[in-house]
Amino acid sequence: MSQYQNDIQVGRVGIIGANAVGIGIAVSLLDAGVPVTLFELDRESLDRGIALARPEADGHDRRMALLAGTVNFHHLKDCDLILDAVDTDRAGKEKLFRRLDQVAKPGAVLMSHTSQVGIDHIAGCTRRPGDVLGLHVTSSPTAGDTWKIVPGKDTSGETLGTVKTLAGKLHRLPAVSGPGHRIADATNGAASWSIDRALD
Repeated sequence: MSQYQNDIQVGRVGIIGANAVGIGIAVSLLDAGVPVTLFELDRESLDRGIALARPEADGHDRRMALLAGTVNFHHLKDCDLILDAVDTDRAGKEKLFRRLDQVAKPGAVLMSHTSQVGIDHIAGCTRRPGDVLGLHVTSSPTAGDTWKIVPGKDTSGETLGTVKTLAGKLHRLPAVSGPGHRIADATNGAASWSIDRALD
């Protein structure tokens, strides 16, 4: 049972972007038994991402059974938490979160991983700033993966608790940054997205 009384039970996670960061987080979720909906702009990019998630060894059929790939943005509507793992410019990030605000179900947690835009600005593009926060994943040979959580000034305790609980379920160490910080750019080499193509 979670130590956070009011946090949301995450039944399905949506991930936007089948790049190295997106797939790495997806695999961690899938191996922990959390279903994932993976969204990409086009089928070719999606198929490449799914191939990266597929284990080389046998015995991990359950992982792939929990993974749903899609090029339809509306398929994210049933997710309890949606992670933006794409690299785009400020205008693209604004448009993405306005669209997420329309598509995501009420109470869904909205996270951004790759952005130099302040999390408060991103949250301000939605009508639900309490549900929005940032994330940056770092890896260490000794400590393993650390989830650096970046709350905004309006991020609710429930939202923060949900993400910390999920990190614990994945055996990741959650570290909370001060509110309002910018999220460090992910160094995954992902090409910038054309958000207009994704959200039309």
